[in-house]
Amino acid sequence: SNKLVDIVTRDFKWYLVFSPKYWSTEYYSRATKAIFSLDNYNTVLTMTFDSGILKGQNKLIYGLINTLIDSVPMVLIGTTTAAMGAYALSRINFKGRNALFFTFLSSMMIPGVLTMVPAYVMFVNIYHWGATPLPLIIPGMFGGAMTMFFIKQFYMTFPKELEEAALIDGLGRWGIFWKIAFPLAKPVIMTQIILSLNGAYNDYMNPLIYVGSVTHFKTLQLHLAELSSDMNPQPTLALAGAIITLIPTFILYTCAQKVFVDGIVMSGIKG
Repeated sequence: SNKLVDIVTRDFKWYLVFSPKYWSTEYYSRATKAIFSLDNYNTVLTMTFDSGILKGQNKLIYGLINTLIDSVPMVLIGTTTAAMGAYALSRINFKGRNALFFTFLSSMMIPGVLTMVPAYVMFVNIYHWGATPLPLIIPGMFGGAMTMFFIKQFYMTFPKELEEAALIDGLGRWGIFWKIAFPLAKPVIMTQIILSLNGAYNDYMNPLIYVGSVTHFKTLQLHLAELSSDMNPQPTLALAGAIITLIPTFILYTCAQKVFVDGIVMSGIKG
């Protein structure tokens, strides 16, 4: 694990070193040299739309707003839905519970590339969600198998005596979940919210498929990809953009570090 941390830290140091530079090619010598400058950061922070109803609007801010709109409601509702499923599968005995749980686990083994085209056909041709952010928001609100499995591991350690006492006091399953189980699972649920937000924030493929052609729906990662292209390669400009877009996730992990660690530990406890 220390070696992995060293590799990640080393790469991040290179990003910091090269992002404030731009590459200048001298025609007479055909040599390429790096010149130190902070213009890359200024270019990324001041990117604006050139035409249309968004002309003059800052791309970075607009992309961040779109990303938050697409990810925050989906993650909050989806994590809550997954917590409900995790509680049912771990604390309520019903016929077919194990079969249902293994079905969910099996869905995690299916590569995403196999479901990409069928999902696109379903969302665009059947639901008519083409060129809208709905495919990025609605499916995630039903929860994910990995999130449910993660929370289920904690609920399996839930004291049975506490649940029996609540039933004696007149609480039903909904009352036990909302008043006892859900609050006690706060560190685990917050950990999943952080991980899910990070995944949705950095998602590039799905926004590219569904809203890549619609300017006012483009997310932060799509605008970041426009910084460098095959026709106009700007690797250090892209690195500067990557460093800037890393700041929100860095703040999130820093502020929620204790909750994140507690959630990882609690979900791994075996009862």
